[in-house]
Amino acid sequence: MAKKKVFIISHSHWDREWYMAYEKHHMRLITLMDDLFHLFETDPKFDSFHLDGQTIILDDYLAVRPEKRDELAHWIKAGKLRIGPFYILQDDFLISGEANTRNTLYGLKASHQWGSPVPLGYFPDTFGNMGQTAQMMKLAHLDTAAWGRGVTPTGFNNQTSRGKFDSTYSEMWWEGPDGSKILGILFANWYSNGNEIPAEPEAAKAYWTKHLADAERYAATDNLLFMNGVDHQPVQQNLTQAIELANQLFPDYEFIHSNFPAYIKALKADLPADLSTIHGELTSQATDGWYTLANTASSRIYLKQQNVRTERLLENEAEPLLALSGTWTPTNQDRLDYAWRTLLQNNPHDSICGCSVDPVHRGMMARFENAQAVGESVRDTALAAFVGQIDTSACPAGSKPFVLLNTTGATKQEPVTVRVEYARAPFSEGKPDAQYAKLEALRKALPTLAVVDSDGHAIPSRIAHSEVRFGYDLPDHAFRVPYMALYLDVEIAPQLPAFSWATYALVAGTPTSVPAPDDVPVLENDRLRVSLAGNGELTVTDRQTGAVLPHALTFEDTGDIGNEYVYRQSADQQTVLSTGAPISDLRREHHIGGTTLRYTQTLMVPVSADAQLAHEQRAVIDMTVRTAGRSKTLVPLALHVTLTLPTVGNRLAVSVTGNNQAKDHRIRALIDTGITAAENRAESIYEVVTRDNTVPKTWQNPTHPEHQQAFVELADAKHSVVVGNYALHEYEVMQGTGTIGITLLRCIGEMGDWGYFPTPEAQCLGEFHAEFSLALTDGSDAERLAAYQADRAAQVPVLTADTGRHTGTKAATATYLTVDNPAFTVTATYHAPASDTLLVRGYNLTGQAQPVTVTVPGKSATLVDFTEEALPQAATTALRPAEIRTYAFK
Repeated sequence: MAKKKVFIISHSHWDREWYMAYEKHHMRLITLMDDLFHLFETDPKFDSFHLDGQTIILDDYLAVRPEKRDELAHWIKAGKLRIGPFYILQDDFLISGEANTRNTLYGLKASHQWGSPVPLGYFPDTFGNMGQTAQMMKLAHLDTAAWGRGVTPTGFNNQTSRGKFDSTYSEMWWEGPDGSKILGILFANWYSNGNEIPAEPEAAKAYWTKHLADAERYAATDNLLFMNGVDHQPVQQNLTQAIELANQLFPDYEFIHSNFPAYIKALKADLPADLSTIHGELTSQATDGWYTLANTASSRIYLKQQNVRTERLLENEAEPLLALSGTWTPTNQDRLDYAWRTLLQNNPHDSICGCSVDPVHRGMMARFENAQAVGESVRDTALAAFVGQIDTSACPAGSKPFVLLNTTGATKQEPVTVRVEYARAPFSEGKPDAQYAKLEALRKALPTLAVVDSDGHAIPSRIAHSEVRFGYDLPDHAFRVPYMALYLDVEIAPQLPAFSWATYALVAGTPTSVPAPDDVPVLENDRLRVSLAGNGELTVTDRQTGAVLPHALTFEDTGDIGNEYVYRQSADQQTVLSTGAPISDLRREHHIGGTTLRYTQTLMVPVSADAQLAHEQRAVIDMTVRTAGRSKTLVPLALHVTLTLPTVGNRLAVSVTGNNQAKDHRIRALIDTGITAAENRAESIYEVVTRDNTVPKTWQNPTHPEHQQAFVELADAKHSVVVGNYALHEYEVMQGTGTIGITLLRCIGEMGDWGYFPTPEAQCLGEFHAEFSLALTDGSDAERLAAYQADRAAQVPVLTADTGRHTGTKAATATYLTVDNPAFTVTATYHAPASDTLLVRGYNLTGQAQPVTVTVPGKSATLVDFTEEALPQAATTALRPAEIRTYAFK
């Protein structure tokens, strides 16, 4: 009888930053790596060490020990250090699909530079796993994944509870919404099931008796996986001796110090025919609901906002502009790569999830600022080159031309403010104060001005602001050039088709007349009527469908005695609603292209939790059994609300700002859609996922938080409501109602998890802001898809640049990319370094096959995978349901 094989893999799950600041963890990493090198030298029986699936560890080590580069390379090539395939271990749900993809691509690139990647999608501690993992791994040439959360193993003797997220074995098939399928390995006994193996007989006998039984309960084959390590675990120095002892004590087993490639090969050779198949996203749906960790989506929302801002800058501004302007060079690509890697360093789960100690998140804000500075530098240089290539010679003599660029997949018709340089006075021609005075005199004597399009037709416009201020140029090969300039902020709202640019010019003429502000609490356009009652009740009416939302928007404040990982409402269940709170500072303002309604609602909220919470935190009492309530002392919480309704369309934009001076609480916007549905649809990673609005019988958590990217929707047979957002990743559909709760701010005072780690900065005291929207549709696929595309596009600004009158190779107005089916949404447009092609990537927003043609003028297309390898399908092949597709245009 063949022996069962016990594969022992050494590793350390390395959170770069978490319960200590980055550099403190970093210093422990140096010790770990030095210990590994010593062990490799002195113990030839030590097979290898799995470096946690992330290549950034190599950079982190060399940052302190650069003289060890050759030795590091030696151990990787010798197979002692097993690296990749990712750059960092990310949180799936709180970063974009493109960020997930680039993390894989940067990791694969580094792995191949050093040696070869471990052929395993590695998600040991991700806070939920995205449903598109199978498709994404296959597009990166990975056919196996390992993870720790989201599936309940039942064991081969338990066939009675086979639910959607149960698996007989710890090995299973994982199928994505497009039909892609990979082999999945669940860490059923966690990724520490082989940690600290005893090298003393009595302890080893007890250890293995229990641990072998635990593994055999779920294993599909006689190949048993044991992970020798855990979070920040030092390498076990006497492991090979412990393994020798195990082989002596348990002769029916063969204990092997091994690695993932060897284990996966053995596993695939022995797979049984009755493996379970798990479908889609794995977010601990069938548990008690307390430890899904979905509330990390609302911890430190300011981090999420900066992350989305940086993603949109790189994905939708810098990369498309480099491609459009033809200014891509290896040097510019290096700059972009640096910005991407800097951003990705903020994307590990304990980082972007906002569930670390305060110094970690202060460091993140600096990284965001650095990544944005690089992205803006690349964008601005490419934008200047791009507008310089546009033929503006048809603009009237003496006019001031400028260009608008829409890099999104939706038509935009929204107020845009363009800063136009009207006149310049260099310091080389006079003293700064004299130049300032000269331009200030010009500003006061400005003629009336208007805007015309490239055909000379006047469009609605106005000069919103004018000012003289200091500026400077930085020539590439000369000294800086300072000056004073007169700038005019020009407000227009033209219709910009998807993926297009248009040229306009500021000319002498009569500006558009805009009505004066008033205090009428109503907004109206061709589709919607929005009215605000004196008690703060907001009613939204769809003129086309007749749908009425009489309680469209309410603000809710509740106590939070949980932590950065989990929201837990205070035991007294005290809730403060804006219902009935009087409005103040009402002001309706008319703009080019739309109208805004501004008002304030002030809630009186408890200043903090009561004193009991401090005791419960220090005593490390599990938050599910805490009894703390809210303080009796109240403070004002003024919510300054701005509603913006464009001249046309079915989308109402909402902005909320405030100055938070309360602790231990959560603020949400409650949108009562009037639609009671069994399911909701929300944008996730490369997917619009359908989720149940009801919870399973196992669910004990009173709340049911979920993740989203740009939108969530409730629909019935007659209409739907699509709620968009900007970096507000947490939503909840209230049980048995049609209300969607969007978390705007969550304030907590401790990290949580395995001890007491105070996080006073997670209370988010001070200024905050939040942006979201409501779109009412007629329920048709056309309107729903348009709403999806609009919410994605709303995260991307229209790019603007003024220029001069000149000839150029590009038309004054043009569309550079065409997608003939709105079911396909574009997520990336960039120059591919490896193949010297233009890559256009996106995904099918629907669960049905869709015909689609994607066109770039003058270029032919092929289909490629994430690594730019050609795929056999023709570019005209219909999209599979939820397919992720990358077009390569030569």
